[in-house]
Amino acid sequence: MAVKTKSIFQPPEDEDGIRILITRFYPRGVERTHFHEWALSLSPSSELLFSYKRGNRNWSSFKRNFMAELRGNVESIEAIHTLNAVGKKQDVTLLCYEQSGLPCHRHIVRDIIETPALLER
Repeated sequence: MAVKTKSIFQPPEDEDGIRILITRFYPRGVERTHFHEWALSLSPSSELLFSYKRGNRNWSSFKRNFMAELRGNVESIEAIHTLNAVGKKQDVTLLCYEQSGLPCHRHIVRDIIETPALLER
């Protein structure tokens, strides 16, 4: 089984397995049938997201701060461990807005789900 990533705007496919939306805000024009769960705790805070989008911080700074947010949030840690267990039994696809895929927080979340010890660094 695997933890994968893709844009919420890509159509659902059978091989996606369970589709988890990990965005701070609900995507406009996306029906609830495009994902199974919305894990808000796995998205960056509004402040961090807008700071990055406005160019006030680079990717390295965003990643460092996002990791700190995840580490400091009990719900985030629980979601990571839950998805780690689920990902061992079935495919999981993490979804967000980013069309091209990089840079994107969903890759950070995927890596942490696959290796929860990354939160300890």
